[in-house]
Amino acid sequence: MLLEYLKFFGIGLLTSSIVTLLGIGGGLIILPILIYFTDVGLKAATAISAVQVFFASSFGTFFNRLQKTINFRYAIIFGTSSGITYFLGSYFTISIPENTIKIIYLCSVILALILFFLKRNNNKDNDLELAAQRIPKKIDYFKIIPIALIAGFSFGVLGVGGGFLYVPLLILLFDLPLKVAIGTSLMIVLFNAVPGIVGKLLSTRFDIFLGLSVAIGAIIGSRIGTYINKKISEKIIKIIFTLLLAVIIGRVGWDLYVSFN
Repeated sequence: MLLEYLKFFGIGLLTSSIVTLLGIGGGLIILPILIYFTDVGLKAATAISAVQVFFASSFGTFFNRLQKTINFRYAIIFGTSSGITYFLGSYFTISIPENTIKIIYLCSVILALILFFLKRNNNKDNDLELAAQRIPKKIDYFKIIPIALIAGFSFGVLGVGGGFLYVPLLILLFDLPLKVAIGTSLMIVLFNAVPGIVGKLLSTRFDIFLGLSVAIGAIIGSRIGTYINKKISEKIIKIIFTLLLAVIIGRVGWDLYVSFN
């Protein structure tokens, strides 16, 4: 059993290194690895991913709090709205057909691929403190709440954090600088992670220690990814990201094609 825990530790280490390098949410990468390279099953894989998301977002939120790059107002509005439906999605995963889960995942990956390029058009790093203290306008609530409710349920089903969606939305819709968007996104994910784990524990059978092994590996892997990120160009990162998600889209798409034919 020790070898099994070491295997999942390695998965957490590898996937966290990759996602930190690329600047996306870990669940997008860890789910297909758990599905295709372990025998835990799709629904248990979403639960293990949820454990990893909790630890990753906790540490990320803590460090961004120290750097004062979190807008707590936006995080609370987004987090409380999405947290409710995140729990529902997490809890009812067990009742959702596996093909439906794969379709939700496939749509999320395609959306991540599109938003990955959009979010990096924003280079404003000035006035971070002012951006972190900005008060949402009334119209912002009408943008945030519907998006958060839908996103929360979808990400709860998958057991992913959703940072790939929240970061570009905070930039494109609310004009937050990238660093503040990342910090705020991590706190939103933390709001979701707590009810997400509760929902998975109540509804899905899985080995929590496998999830903890992945989480510990992910914490270490995040440092590796950060180091590598500083050593290579953004152009190479985009190429790696595009190829990686293209492979995932192809594999999941093929699985769905075979299952429906």
